[in-house]
Amino acid sequence: MSYTTKNDKVILIDGGLGTTLHEYGLAILDDPLWSGRTLVNAQEQLVKAHRAFVQAKCDIISTATYQVTVDSLMKHHQLSHEQAEEIIFNSVKIAQNVIDEERAQCSVAGSIGPYGAMLCDGSEFNGWYTDSMTIEKFKDWHRPRLAILARAEPTFIAFETIPSKKEAEALAELLREFPNVKAWLSFNCQDSKLTAHGEPIEEAAASVCLKSPDQIIAVGVNCGHPETVVPLIKQMNNIDRDFIAYPNAGVTWDAEKQIFDSQGQSITSFIHSYIDTGIKYIGGCCHVGPDQIRAIRDIIDRYSS
Repeated sequence: MSYTTKNDKVILIDGGLGTTLHEYGLAILDDPLWSGRTLVNAQEQLVKAHRAFVQAKCDIISTATYQVTVDSLMKHHQLSHEQAEEIIFNSVKIAQNVIDEERAQCSVAGSIGPYGAMLCDGSEFNGWYTDSMTIEKFKDWHRPRLAILARAEPTFIAFETIPSKKEAEALAELLREFPNVKAWLSFNCQDSKLTAHGEPIEEAAASVCLKSPDQIIAVGVNCGHPETVVPLIKQMNNIDRDFIAYPNAGVTWDAEKQIFDSQGQSITSFIHSYIDTGIKYIGGCCHVGPDQIRAIRDIIDRYSS
């Protein structure tokens, strides 16, 4: 699999890991670790979900570490610091083992969600905490998890659902401390022009690329409505970087009830427009399961041929 910048091949990412696990019957949506809970006490189900996405023929699967930190594992599962580090490290091994068992041409992305995900109040969808944080505070908070995942050597780091320019800039700066690591960074956005925190998406994305010109392989958006993807990416057209998009199924998170407002819709009807817009990395987020990812694989293959 070639991930060379600016080639024509469309790369397929997996779908929503947390909501897939929820559909398997696990109480994930109101868990403070989200899908990361399975790293502690439901690895069989996590393996099942990873395998379903690999069998759906995606090119990249993500680890279950979006909402997991050393501190949260110690707090919610009474683990030692060393045990918590081992669980995060092993998230990459679990994903890679599934790929190896399936003999698949697939890579692993180490998932890193925003500071707001740890707050468990939906603030990754508005970034309200951003103004109370400095770049250095963001870097200090994100550094331990990134260091552990970097040691585990996934193909990429996935900085995802980032709601603000400031947190994105902090991650791009932090990435330079790990010069052999490649990453993508995708924003959560409030509409078709602005980040969730309210900055123009083109300014936020351009700043990230400027701060990490050699390590950020792609910028884009995730966990937004599929209809907003094309206008958001078009705002970034002057940026010399590959683009990434993996929307949710058109759902909205109710932070008070800790549920999504619906099961959403299929995103497959949007895929042609994503490819036409020049998006290289395409996948799904919440409520986009393995069946949709398999359908997207077929669309990509037909389109490419």
